Amino acid sequence: MRTTLSFLLAFLFLGMNGYSQKKNGVVFSEHEAIEKTVNLWKAFDSGAKEVYLSYFADSVYVFWNGKDATWTKNNIEQNYEWWHREFENLKRVNHKPAFPDAIEYKEGGLWVQDWMKITGRHINTGINLNLHIHQLYSFNEDGKIATIVFYYNNDVFEEIRNSKMTKENGTLYINHPYIVTVRKAMNAFIDKDIDEWSGYYSPNATFVFSSMKYGESLSLEQNKESLKAKFFIPEKKYKVEQVGYPDCFHYANNDSYAVFSWWKMTIMKNKEKYEYVFMLSHDFNKDGKIIREYIYGSNNHLADW
Repeated sequence: MRTTLSFLLAFLFLGMNGYSQKKNGVVFSEHEAIEKTVNLWKAFDSGAKEVYLSYFADSVYVFWNGKDATWTKNNIEQNYEWWHREFENLKRVNHKPAFPDAIEYKEGGLWVQDWMKITGRHINTGINLNLHIHQLYSFNEDGKIATIVFYYNNDVFEEIRNSKMTKENGTLYINHPYIVTVRKAMNAFIDKDIDEWSGYYSPNATFVFSSMKYGESLSLEQNKESLKAKFFIPEKKYKVEQVGYPDCFHYANNDSYAVFSWWKMTIMKNKEKYEYVFMLSHDFNKDGKIIREYIYGSNNHLADW
């Protein structure tokens, strides 16, 4: 019985495997249609509008990110002019390791597909374009592009649109409980009270200094040990004063709070009084604890402290 069952399962698997592998055409890595699409975008980038337009049929079905329309040559020309009016230094390159190919389907005709990266700069807003895009093309009997399909992330175009308007993103507070939290944390630092100081921070808080490499940070425990070694020792004498006044921002875009504050530390270095100015940025969680601290200041003067 087991042998019979094994045979039936093996036969069924082979049958399904054979059914799933059905050839439906030929894929070309080199093809005259690929050359057409390559030259199409070369003409686009170089500003050869008439050459660019010559690759399209008089009527072209255009599909982009779920939207579709039938365009005339006039529509294609307007789209071309929009790109060259809005952007400078336009350039398209293959998004390696992908490369274009042509697929000749038994049913469905010839299609070319490519994966590109488009770079450039939006003239009015200064936004840099680094757009990854997937494109497919089909051709009519005259070898002209009759269908073109685009897939891309639309976020950069939303950013460009939003950059042309004035839009509020929250509220600026001159007085706020989170400002009080920052002030109390700094008072604990001044008093060298490590337990009081750490109580204002979330256990998973991170600390970033402007001198660090991108992506580096210290944990709460690591920063506590650093403070103990450098500042929270009896012989270390320093004074910290607030400069100006702190600001608390509530960002509507992601419903978050941040406090920015400016400080001056007076400390003895090599038997001389030295003033060190720095800026602090604190991010808060929903429980009112500091989850991220950024320290902006020169690191040249901290090495010998």
